[in-house]
Amino acid sequence: MARRRIYGVETEYGLVATVDGRRLPADEAGTRLFAPVAHRHATTNLFHRAGGRLYLDIGAHPEYATPECASASDLVTAQRAGDALLLALAADAEALEAEEGRATTFRLVRNNVDPYGNTWGSHENYLVGRSTDPRVLSDWLVPFLVSRLLVGGAGHWRRGRFALSQRGDVLADVVSNQTTRSRPLINTRDEPHADPERHRRLHVISGDTNCLEHPMWLVVVATELVLRRAESGGTPPVGPVDPLGALRTWNRDPDAGVASSSGGVVTARGLQRAYLAATQDQADDADETGPGWRAWRDLLDALDAGRPSGAEWDAKRRTIEAWRDRHGLADADPRLDALDLRWHELGLGADGQPRGLAARFQARHGVRHTTDAAVVAATRTAPGATRARVRGALLAAAQDARRDHAADWSSFEVRDLPGPDGRGPATVRLELPDPFDPAVPEAFDLVSRMGAEPRLRALGGFVPPPG
Repeated sequence: MARRRIYGVETEYGLVATVDGRRLPADEAGTRLFAPVAHRHATTNLFHRAGGRLYLDIGAHPEYATPECASASDLVTAQRAGDALLLALAADAEALEAEEGRATTFRLVRNNVDPYGNTWGSHENYLVGRSTDPRVLSDWLVPFLVSRLLVGGAGHWRRGRFALSQRGDVLADVVSNQTTRSRPLINTRDEPHADPERHRRLHVISGDTNCLEHPMWLVVVATELVLRRAESGGTPPVGPVDPLGALRTWNRDPDAGVASSSGGVVTARGLQRAYLAATQDQADDADETGPGWRAWRDLLDALDAGRPSGAEWDAKRRTIEAWRDRHGLADADPRLDALDLRWHELGLGADGQPRGLAARFQARHGVRHTTDAAVVAATRTAPGATRARVRGALLAAAQDARRDHAADWSSFEVRDLPGPDGRGPATVRLELPDPFDPAVPEAFDLVSRMGAEPRLRALGGFVPPPG
């Protein structure tokens, strides 16, 4: 029987803005990018009718948090929709800048580092049962996550050195409640956005932002397999004594042996093989874990044989090395660093072709887990199998009717409907505690009311004192 889980990803984007050839500081670039949202909605933190959240995060990073998704494929679609929404916002912002007499361009980058050592994240979210012991999850997940860069690393070419993961060298803790000052593998902030008696949110913040759909999908499916195995009990594979030290070592050489907790040595490749074997009995062809387990196996087999594997770091390194060899460049040539950055760029150039090398690779060689039509639809409509569909319908109705409303992940309220006596305004609040429920009758009744009933606003202004 297929098991249910909710998935979500928060993606922070790199941003470069120039006005009349002058590069803008990060905070000003972010503010100008979100000016159309601020003008339209009086905020830079917007729950979107597509079910997700579009906002300007700490550090002036544009960020899109996907809606709740019930499958890894839906999550890939939602991430692609987030890219499309950010690109549309950039086009709106450029038009607004032009109206004000400025020739401004915004360039969005789907990566995790800049040349100055700054880093930003890709945060994965998995809904797990409250009854599952967090220590058990940690015991299973930590060795898996430090070796998962072999599957999910986006690659980083910097000053002649190549690393499998962009985030691998900046993580400073194993488990922590911090996200910026002490970046851990797993963040312990417990915000399930659901019934806390039944659920907790597993917040994995150590992964790279993939641009290719296959590793984007496989990272989530492989992690799902490990979660199922952890929830089923048993002893996890033997991992490294020093997980963060192993991560940094394996970021340069996944075949390097590091001290294991059993007294021997372990490699990233060997550990991924151990997790593959440990999760085989959890793979189910009734959902994505069956094909996902085989795709995981095939990727490791290809790496062992020296064939193109579909891992993003592998595709990027082959692309950069081919360009280096074609032009006779040294490894430390800065043009190769620029090529690394160009891998991650979003959008189209003046010639109508993708700016980003990853997008070009995806079009020619990449395995797809969504379609262009599905991505377009996901910029307008939330996924149909989760609570996000309810939130999206409520937000669409409220925004179309210009309602005074507020939303978060687990509730919605509208503040300008007529009260029970026909007067008002009255506030109607709807709780949405079940992330698996895509059909809440009260919500669709409220959608009808917002479209049919008048808007009532409280009168403001000066009120004289009594007497």
